[in-house]
Amino acid sequence: MEKWELNDRLFEASQLCSIHNERMTFAHTKIKNYFPLNINNYSNLKPEDLSFFDQLIFRFSKMQDSMGGKLFPAILENLGEEVKGIPFIDQLSKLEELYIIQNANDWILLRETRNIVTHEYPFITDEVIQGLNLLNEHFFLLTEIWEKVKEYIVARYGFNIP
Repeated sequence: MEKWELNDRLFEASQLCSIHNERMTFAHTKIKNYFPLNINNYSNLKPEDLSFFDQLIFRFSKMQDSMGGKLFPAILENLGEEVKGIPFIDQLSKLEELYIIQNANDWILLRETRNIVTHEYPFITDEVIQGLNLLNEHFFLLTEIWEKVKEYIVARYGFNIP
């Protein structure tokens, strides 16, 4: 693949992640005062607020998928690293080794949170509340990882990422 194609893929993946982050953050600001959730405040949520929780779940998942499936491979490919056929955990380890992400295990934790909140059973209220509280905590972790990766991309490639 040509160098300009690699740069384009990295730029597009960066822009996509930026959009997901912006919308995820918007949803979080609308509902952050409800955390930590408990049975009482969860039961009294208005439909509008529930829609922001849904948006937070959706954008968190999309952000995590976009970073893991597009952005991280694009970074490694631009550095001349092989990613095809390489297990994802090895890609994470390489990103950690290059100081692009701080801890590969954090990413695994985020993946578990994504799976918990996207496979919820709405009639099991206690599990929904636990999952959403975990999502709130990991929103900050995902945002922190994104900011560090974005700083790396801007410094190394000079991309303008909002």
